[in-house]
Amino acid sequence: MNTSQSDTTPTLESFDDLLAMARAEPDPCRLLTVLVQAEIAYRRRPDGSEALVDEGLLRPVMVRDWAVTDSLCLADIVTGADEVTHEWRFLMTAILPGTRGRAPTPGECEPHLERMATALAIGEDLDAFVFFDREGVPARVTNASS
Repeated sequence: MNTSQSDTTPTLESFDDLLAMARAEPDPCRLLTVLVQAEIAYRRRPDGSEALVDEGLLRPVMVRDWAVTDSLCLADIVTGADEVTHEWRFLMTAILPGTRGRAPTPGECEPHLERMATALAIGEDLDAFVFFDREGVPARVTNASS
């Protein structure tokens, strides 16, 4: 995890960096995740061939919260996700911190997960969330109006 001298906001270089941040929280927290399916857009070239463009439609597939423990890792999340569907490309994430030494309950996570999925589905600003590909590499995702 790197930070620049002019900015104290950490730069996430991998999913492991996000987990390290979550584990460093003073109170136990939960990791909120949304599996994201991506329908990639293509444009027809003048010669009739198709060219991949850097845009497409993103759709939430599944939401889930995870207890942030020392043993939680990306492989566990990918395995759990693939048991439901292989049709996902990105993992949309957020950390929900606990309070007074207690982690949020799954019930307390539910409205946040719903808000994340809704934000993705209707194209709201996604800057509050961190996206990773299936290998845990951060991905830049923006809506069309950004």
